Amino acid sequence: MRGRVETRSVRMLLALVVAGSVACKGDPPPVTTPAHSWGWTSVPESMCDEGTPTGMGSDLAPDSKNLVIYFSGGGACWDATTCLETNRSLHGPFTESHFGFLRTNLLRDSILDRALANNPYKDWNLFFLPYCTGDLHIGDADRVYTSGSRTQTIHHRGRANTKAFLERIAATVPEPEQVLVTGSSAGGFGAALNYVLVRSTFPKARVFLVDDAGPLLRNEALSPQLRAAWAQAWNYDAVIDEIDPAVRNDFSAVYPAIARKFPEDRLVLLSSLRDQTIRDYFNLTPDAFETALRELDTAVLSPLPHARVFLTSGEGHTLLSRPTSQTTRGVTLLDWLQQMHTASDAEWTSVRP
Repeated sequence: MRGRVETRSVRMLLALVVAGSVACKGDPPPVTTPAHSWGWTSVPESMCDEGTPTGMGSDLAPDSKNLVIYFSGGGACWDATTCLETNRSLHGPFTESHFGFLRTNLLRDSILDRALANNPYKDWNLFFLPYCTGDLHIGDADRVYTSGSRTQTIHHRGRANTKAFLERIAATVPEPEQVLVTGSSAGGFGAALNYVLVRSTFPKARVFLVDDAGPLLRNEALSPQLRAAWAQAWNYDAVIDEIDPAVRNDFSAVYPAIARKFPEDRLVLLSSLRDQTIRDYFNLTPDAFETALRELDTAVLSPLPHARVFLTSGEGHTLLSRPTSQTTRGVTLLDWLQQMHTASDAEWTSVRP
């Protein structure tokens, strides 16, 4: 009889353990990389364009309730020519060793560098979201592209990756006080287009958008053929509808839509007036790009009470990688970002050449 009771107890204990495991299985674990040092966390739910999983970088500050979410850049592709022939986007795999190279060569002296003098984010939790899907971090499609004798499936899974990354970040810093949503180039577009998703993940935080070199220009600046190709390749309708269906017809509608949903949030666009990289992707001449950028500034962003721009002259691409050397009219970008967090609306103004 005793043996039966013991056996039954063991079975009940095992059942409880299994039930507990099932209950916890869906809860994403927090990131556990060492404090104040960049580390890598594998995220099995993620996927690069060629089918391998990736992960994310983090530099944790356990005593801070603030966090930076940085969307990495790396071009874009949307058909056989751009994905297979000209390779206009970074392809997978994106592994810990790839992140190590970026950390050593590209993150130094950026806003993700704690050692950068006067960096307003030096004491924040820092998260680096990699990019290897070619879809501005918003795709939800698997496309088969053929070029000559070569056929390849490209997994445009940027949106699912973003969700997986955010789940791990939220498990690590569940109740942040301040959140900076930012990114450069393709990551700038990704930061703006995923802003509503990030904002819904941290509804109680004070959140800022800094879109670096990812200008969502007004509709007339972009060819209908190019916009149609992106929509077909990346299947981003669900992302657009979450922001505002009007964005389907005019990408620049993203900014006022965010301002309506979150009227106290500060929104920033950083760009050079003739960004050579972005204008090439948009098939625009230098003059046409500058005209479109200035129209975006004056007609769309300037009327929004909490939106600002920091523009530089020239054809450079991205500003956050070297914020101490980006200066317009005597104002340094790093100091201007500090003002974004501390100054009043009257004191914190747009800066243009």
